[in-house]
Amino acid sequence: MPQEYQDVQLNGVLKRVPVKEGGDGQFHVLLGDIIDIFFYFGDRLELRGKPVPFLENECHERLFPIRIASYPGEILTFVQESAPVNQMSSNPALQVPTDNTSPPTRDSSPLPDSDGLSEPVLKELMTTLTTLLSKVDSVQLDVHDLDGKVERVKRRLYLTDTKMEEVLSSQRNAAGVQREILSKMDMMLARTEALLTQTFELHEYTLPRLFIVLPEVAYQGINPALILSSYTHVKFRLFFLCECGGHTSPSGPNYLNHIHIARHEGYEITRPTEFFRKYGPHVLNLLRWLQFGAKLASGIVPPLSAISAIDLPDYLQDGLDQKVSTCIRYLTAYQSSLDLNVPGMDNGGASMNKVNRQQMTMAGDAGSVAGTLDEFVQLEGSDLRRLDSLLKRKDQDRALGNLFKTVDAQGHVKWICLDHYKSTYHQRQDREFELEIKQNHGEYDKRLGVVTAVLSSSEAIETFMDAMTRAGAFNELDVHIRHYMFQDLKTLADSLSKTNISKLTLTCHEYREIMSMGKKKLPAVLKIMAAGKVRYFHFKNIKDLIPARGVTIPKELSAVRSLELTDISLKDGHEMLGMILRACTNLSVLRLKNVPLKYNRLISVLNGLASCSKLNTLAFHNCQLPKEGAAPIAAFLQTCQSITELDLSQNSFLDSGCCQIIEAAADRLESLLLPYTGFGDESAMALERVIGGERLKCLNVYDSIDQLGPEATESFVRLMGRLCSTELVFPRMQEPCDEACANALQGLDARKLEHLEIEGSNCGDQTAVALAKMLSDPAHPCSELATVKVELPSITLAGARTLADSLFGNCQFAKVSFSHSQLFQQGASEAALLKNLFTSACSRLTILKLKDTGMNDEVVSHLCEALQASEPACRLEYLDLTENRLTPAGGAMVLASLQQSQTLRTLRMESCSFGELGSMGSAVQRFLETNRILCRLSISHVNLCELTQGLCRNANTLKAIEVQYVDGEACDVVAFGDFLNSSQNTLLRLVVKHARICDDDRSLEHLCQHLKQNITLIDLEWDYDQGYEADSYVLQRYLDRNRELWRKNVGAKAQDLALAGADPWTTLAICRDSE
Repeated sequence: MPQEYQDVQLNGVLKRVPVKEGGDGQFHVLLGDIIDIFFYFGDRLELRGKPVPFLENECHERLFPIRIASYPGEILTFVQESAPVNQMSSNPALQVPTDNTSPPTRDSSPLPDSDGLSEPVLKELMTTLTTLLSKVDSVQLDVHDLDGKVERVKRRLYLTDTKMEEVLSSQRNAAGVQREILSKMDMMLARTEALLTQTFELHEYTLPRLFIVLPEVAYQGINPALILSSYTHVKFRLFFLCECGGHTSPSGPNYLNHIHIARHEGYEITRPTEFFRKYGPHVLNLLRWLQFGAKLASGIVPPLSAISAIDLPDYLQDGLDQKVSTCIRYLTAYQSSLDLNVPGMDNGGASMNKVNRQQMTMAGDAGSVAGTLDEFVQLEGSDLRRLDSLLKRKDQDRALGNLFKTVDAQGHVKWICLDHYKSTYHQRQDREFELEIKQNHGEYDKRLGVVTAVLSSSEAIETFMDAMTRAGAFNELDVHIRHYMFQDLKTLADSLSKTNISKLTLTCHEYREIMSMGKKKLPAVLKIMAAGKVRYFHFKNIKDLIPARGVTIPKELSAVRSLELTDISLKDGHEMLGMILRACTNLSVLRLKNVPLKYNRLISVLNGLASCSKLNTLAFHNCQLPKEGAAPIAAFLQTCQSITELDLSQNSFLDSGCCQIIEAAADRLESLLLPYTGFGDESAMALERVIGGERLKCLNVYDSIDQLGPEATESFVRLMGRLCSTELVFPRMQEPCDEACANALQGLDARKLEHLEIEGSNCGDQTAVALAKMLSDPAHPCSELATVKVELPSITLAGARTLADSLFGNCQFAKVSFSHSQLFQQGASEAALLKNLFTSACSRLTILKLKDTGMNDEVVSHLCEALQASEPACRLEYLDLTENRLTPAGGAMVLASLQQSQTLRTLRMESCSFGELGSMGSAVQRFLETNRILCRLSISHVNLCELTQGLCRNANTLKAIEVQYVDGEACDVVAFGDFLNSSQNTLLRLVVKHARICDDDRSLEHLCQHLKQNITLIDLEWDYDQGYEADSYVLQRYLDRNRELWRKNVGAKAQDLALAGADPWTTLAICRDSE
């Protein structure tokens, strides 16, 4: 771009001053450049008679260096006031020429004497001007120093505010802790009171307190006063009541949860006179409850009219109303005929009081009785023991009406029936187990019956296993053991034998005993496998699980149906693994992932599988199989005809080896996975020869070493016409691949397709149009399609619009990448098309990648409008805008539009086009202070101070941040270290690249100390830009010392987070090389 100049005039002299461009894209003229050209500074600058203002920032402070805006085609004029001119005219030593000659410069020669000034006067004038210029330079330096001091004061004030916020936060936390302590004290007092109540009532109430008495037959026309004396053949029977209510769970044949008659034949009363004298009022009260109903604090007693027949014992269903009414009339008349002053005529050892008389005479509906049980049941322990003496001969086995003693939360003893006892007991055990799961960072999916937990010590393992054995049934256990010993594995084996768990996923990390004890790991695992209850096993990251020798393998492990090993190092234990597989005669699934298998190890495994006649799934995923391993695998597939699923992903097979395997498997496979292998032309043509298309449901040949040639591509297209798959991943193809992919999609039967990936090839408009037709074809709807992943690096704007319109809303996961295309090279010439494209993408895509597509500020403005307009229905979770032509204004526009986003979890926007360092700092700070959803942010050209301020005030769930081209001062490094150790820090991964930070030893030591104290960060990269390495040796030494440890633990900790309920975006954010 040619240099532009600004015309400036002083005393009729016109000169040209160079124009410069700032980081914000505005053109300006530096005041220093004007002074250097004219060697003189007037009182002010004017344009057409009006003063020209100096440029200011957002705080109305002049920018430094002092500057004015550029006015192309205009002439700016220096204006001198009259007073200074007169003063200079009166002093001949300070006079300057007023003609059209140029003003003096620093290196100008003395003016001739014809100008009216002598040489001494000129020398004096030059000396004076030189002195003035030096003073101006000194003042400018002082101003610059003052600006630096003001900036440092501002940063110290910010640090003070941050410290103040931390103090206030600590005070609030202390207040919260205090409230929690008081709450726990109240809870402890309540538990202590409940314990005292429980201790007393367990000793006192050895029998149920609620019981009624009913006659065996209805006695009509007999004087109640003479029944016990004259009619000794009359018999009464005692029935206990179940004290269920709010402390029990609904249960029984009618799912009842109210006080009811226990399911028992009752007890015959052999001494009725003594019994009725002692317990008559008590029995009468309870009979009235049954007849009219009662409301108690601990439960309700429904009236007889509301009780279903199924709630009553079979022997009481006939004539119960008549028996209760008869007994109430008899007891009322009998009690009124007795002399209350006779010894023993009381209610529980006390004379009949006012409450007893009110209860005996009251009658009404169910709402007429209210209160607690103790207000109406006034039987003490001694009274119950006297009742026990009447029942001993009739209840030698102490069944007590088939009731069981239990204790509620307040410590009160309750007697409940078997149905309520079972449901309440199991519910209590389940609650205890769920609490144990939460304490161990786990989760319980009751719908699927899956329990996950992270156990960090032997004590936690023992407590968890004890609660697990007492809890209800569930199907699958996924447990992580951080620090363990042999005894812990034995505890796990013993506990699993007491449960009905069918699938076990076991991950172990650090073994705490000497390595020679490691041989005891396998016997504990074999004990679980031999027990027969657990049938599906998945062992992960267990070091030295399978030793070379010294372990006796059971002759038969017939209960094992599935065995999966992940990140298990065999070393010399491959023969032992072969023996284990030989014992698993009913094995149907074997999956090895990240288990290195050399040729001899592979042979041992295949020999062990020779006895597994029911094997249908074989997977060697990333097992570093050599190219020679294809031949024995092919030979094994020819002998084992039961295999229908084969996974050989990420192994070093050649194209010929893949061809051998495909021909050996023939047409019986339902799933074939060969991504990241040597799948090529021979393999593709062999696949087209042997596959009929009816059985194969899953095919994945993604990202092979070589791209398919024209002939192999035609074979693959023909194969697509025969398939009716549910999962399909296309291979990489040579040019022209766009037409080939389009032909393959046109011939594909997609009615049952659930998963489709087309990546790694240079596809474009033809593929997009064919995919759009397939997705929108009403004759063959893709109703089952849940996942779509497409890369289209050769697409145009029209093709992108066609594809975006065809994606339907019920697709759960849709990823479209237009990266490295020329999609927006023409700018925003077609605004309507851009708006429609971005609107469709925001409402229908999960991942949108627009890396290196030529996007500028005008194009991105349409994207921002679409993001804001579609916010209620926006589905976008991943957005990549890296390496485009955005200016800081365009980047700030994107961040502003996403401040209130409710779906976006990952944003990538690194670009060298942002220009000056720190140009994105303020926009990033505002974004971090506002957004609440983002999980991962990748950005460039930020200032460390503004980044720290945004992170300190960030209230979202940001887990990972990656920044490039970061500038800052030593005080910013100190502030950033304070943030890493503060309560506001939620980062798990931090990446700083091309740092240009002027730090020092003190600030770096401060940062290192805080890194040591940090408990959240699990991955860190900090790389300096060229020329800044000399000041970073302290931090680099610390990072180099700990980097391997971080990389070793990042996978385990990420898995712990996932077990603790972390969403998939959090797991992706903290893993390297993730999307």
